[in-house]
Amino acid sequence: MTSTPLLFALCATARGPFPPRRRETETGLGLVGALLLQGALAGRLELSRDRVLVLRGEGTGDAVLDEALQRMGAAARERAPAAWVERLGPWALERLRTGLDGRPAAGALLPDQAWRLVREAVEHPARLGVPAVAAAELLTAAGLARIGWPEMSAASAGRRTARAVAGLGPAGEPVARISATVSETLSSARAALTFSG
Repeated sequence: MTSTPLLFALCATARGPFPPRRRETETGLGLVGALLLQGALAGRLELSRDRVLVLRGEGTGDAVLDEALQRMGAAARERAPAAWVERLGPWALERLRTGLDGRPAAGALLPDQAWRLVREAVEHPARLGVPAVAAAELLTAAGLARIGWPEMSAASAGRRTARAVAGLGPAGEPVARISATVSETLSSARAALTFSG
């Protein structure tokens, strides 16, 4: 598993089980956001507001990311990032659940290490880089800010992670785009549940 999804998933487990209780939907959306971002950083996805284009290339060496790319590439038509976040959320949750049973792969960060790294990334974005800042931003976008920053309100945590993304300069643009997609998809899902109830 590549760095951004791994950091996101481990941060989500740092204070409890994976996925966090009663946060399955949020965790799935955040994981797909992490995979989209990692695909873009690996040069395998072209992201715009209204479409995701899978670019040809060799495997990334990450089985989960490669499977996500295959699923997106096999689609009969291009879809917007939000459509993929919603569509692949349940798959990502189940696919990653099996690899996060408390026994991280050799050399992988442990949950508490990942949690500390993501918290530090908000304070020092340029030093710790895109994957750690992306994990922080995706936690807040997916409504999981209380996991990373239990001492803050969601709004305060969101402002801090947004400043960290801005601190990345141009490298933060895809992070901001994917974060907004995850947040909008989550808002739409919540609105649909409220309306149907």
